[in-house]
Amino acid sequence: MPTVAYSVSMHRPKTHLLDVTIELSGLAGASFDLVMPAWTPGSYKIRDYARHVQDFSAGRLRWRKEDKGRWRVMTGGADRARATYRVYAFEMNARGAHLDADHGYLNGAAVFMYLDGAKDRPITLGLRIPSGWRVATGLRPAGRAYTAADYDELVDCPIEAGRFELVKWRTRGIEHRLALHGRVNRPLGRIAKDLAKIVESESRMFGGLPYPDYTFLLHTAPGIYGGLEHRNSTSLEFSSAGFRKREDYENFLELAAHEYFHLWNVKRIRPSMLGPFDYEREVHTTLLWAMEGFTSYYDGLFLVRAGLTTRDRYLKKAAKRWQAFVDKPGRRHHGLGASSFDAWIKYYQPTEHSPNATVSYYEKGEFVGMALDLEIRRRTRNRRTLDDVLRRLYRRVESEGAGFPEAEYRRACEEMAGGSLAEFWRDYIDGTRELPLERFLGHAGLGFRREPAKEEGESKPPRSPWIGAIVQRAGSQLSVATVRSDSPAERAGLCARDEILAIDGARVDMETWERRVEELKPGRPARLAVFRAGALREISLVPEMRDATVLKIVSLPKADALQKSIHRSWLGAAWKAGPKA
Repeated sequence: MPTVAYSVSMHRPKTHLLDVTIELSGLAGASFDLVMPAWTPGSYKIRDYARHVQDFSAGRLRWRKEDKGRWRVMTGGADRARATYRVYAFEMNARGAHLDADHGYLNGAAVFMYLDGAKDRPITLGLRIPSGWRVATGLRPAGRAYTAADYDELVDCPIEAGRFELVKWRTRGIEHRLALHGRVNRPLGRIAKDLAKIVESESRMFGGLPYPDYTFLLHTAPGIYGGLEHRNSTSLEFSSAGFRKREDYENFLELAAHEYFHLWNVKRIRPSMLGPFDYEREVHTTLLWAMEGFTSYYDGLFLVRAGLTTRDRYLKKAAKRWQAFVDKPGRRHHGLGASSFDAWIKYYQPTEHSPNATVSYYEKGEFVGMALDLEIRRRTRNRRTLDDVLRRLYRRVESEGAGFPEAEYRRACEEMAGGSLAEFWRDYIDGTRELPLERFLGHAGLGFRREPAKEEGESKPPRSPWIGAIVQRAGSQLSVATVRSDSPAERAGLCARDEILAIDGARVDMETWERRVEELKPGRPARLAVFRAGALREISLVPEMRDATVLKIVSLPKADALQKSIHRSWLGAAWKAGPKA
């Protein structure tokens, strides 16, 4: 059986080039293939990492490219071989690799080729780093090297090297680490304490921690946001200015809670196609609404359970997200199962038409998770919850050591609910019927209420013109980003990528756009001057009037004993009567 050993040198950080060596022994046959992944688990988009590879060599052995990400090396019968190549590493995100004078970050799929047919073999990795740097990773240290049980584990353990800040703590007797590359305007120790509360809250749901240690890798810079989950670590990206204001900081904590929860929901609770992986092509599943959407449902809920936010703040943010979801016409045309399956070509490759034609499995999945949780609680008189569904699936995966068939997810939900969920699946997961979220919120004694979005000192709620176009700055120009279906802008013939010059003969730019739209008169045509494909056009647009309101989730005037019980167990607070309509 072949043995595989990697070595990575970061000793030329100013070039952004990683020098990678693969030592192979125990080879058989006349040739072997080295393959560069086309995507990374957790991010469902073909990224073709081979585009960053250069200077491939197999020493004296002949080789040739077989396709975009496959190198075939002819051994001539030799049982040992050595291959080298370089990776241009200048993608500062959790899905790529980055090397400069300050640090190095390696997401394994972006750096390491694998020996075809031997992904299940144990691996050793040596790192050569500049003097004064140190390493943070979920890989197991072995002397001066690191080890992984197989290639999947190697890829699943990102590596941070540099002069990062490091804080350690223990939760349930297990070491946790927070490594920061960048700056934050909040004490790192305070952030670590809040992460510890999230770890404890989530581990309580599953009755323990499934790893020997865990590493949070945090990158901060202006305006960045994102993350990628792993079995015993996560990579987080967040704006360096987002740690001071409470609302911004709660967004960071939600991101951390989201990626951390994935160590169960995705990395362990998963359909069979999500590991072991085929790294060369798309891996389709219709369950991303459960893997990602349910994780989005739980991330805010865990902040409540951990005491890091309040019931009222949680419900306020949930109402805001629900409003953003129902404002997108695409929910009427795209089911959750299809949205999951199409992630590779739709969610990760959006166009200006996407809000009109697609639904996000994150957005709708969050509220389907909420609705399903409340429905299970109602049917079982608050004896079972969505937590129990995930615990059941987790026990199955851990006992069998493999993912489950996709149909098992519905079976687990029905088992916990105590009956069929065929109608729920047909309407809200496979179909496009409007999710009646308010009905499900009623199970916890809650409902929706619209309140005027009044400015201070106003006696009447404002009403504002609506045209249904979202604009953005494109250099020095004002450009249309999206036109909503069945809107005044669509009916007038305004198009995405139109450059807007003037309204009723008066020039507009990004600073004056909103004010000029607010001055329009509903029902009265306005003349928009636009450039389209280099030609000047004039469009007559008739705006509509909309009340400016804010959607809120509030307590109902009355609730029975079951509703009150569900409310307390769900949100950790006693139900209190709301105002009468």
